[in-house]
Amino acid sequence: MSIESEKPNMAINRFGCTEDPIDPDMEDRDLRVVLEIDRGGPCRLDSVDGDVVNIDVRLSDETCSVDATVREPEEESVVTQFFENNLCDHCPGKVFADHGCLPRYRELSENSFVVETYVSDTEAVADLVADIREICARVSLKSIVSTDTSAFEENCSVDISALTTKQREAVYHAQKLGYYDPDSDVSLDTLADRIGISTSALSQRLRRAEANVLRQLSVECSCWDDVDG
Repeated sequence: MSIESEKPNMAINRFGCTEDPIDPDMEDRDLRVVLEIDRGGPCRLDSVDGDVVNIDVRLSDETCSVDATVREPEEESVVTQFFENNLCDHCPGKVFADHGCLPRYRELSENSFVVETYVSDTEAVADLVADIREICARVSLKSIVSTDTSAFEENCSVDISALTTKQREAVYHAQKLGYYDPDSDVSLDTLADRIGISTSALSQRLRRAEANVLRQLSVECSCWDDVDG
């Protein structure tokens, strides 16, 4: 008679490595947090040629692996570039990992990231921000909202990378100046002067950007259930 021993499944830790089997408790993450982080030093992404419109980052103990979606200069097409780099001492990603959080990089500028993550409570937010400040130049809280979406069965989302660079620039400045606010007194002329283009060119860019966004919204989503069909 032979005896077979069943080998338990290996668990995956937050760095993507195998470790001893674990059976952790499930934790509710009731808050979605968006942070703007000024890096404390250079990043490999700084040398990417083109506009980075999306990044997906995976960390190991010593390595940072990145898929970067890039809009190439003077072109409307996008490509995905992969690279690996030694993990920097000032990388905020490892702080998220230390706190058991998954960072989602939403925006990238010359010296900063906008990162979204989910946490259990406001105390967890404070601890996370405090530790990021230890290695980064600055961190600010852009938004903190409840993840309780019991009123809706679905959430609508849009892919901002589908907009051209000029369209994203127009929408960015429009949003920043409050052009879309209900009580806004910002005129199209004022916004065009801010960007440095004609009013007609700005109007065209905004119309195309708005149409692009609206085309992505499915009327089958339950978010529209209170609208008379």
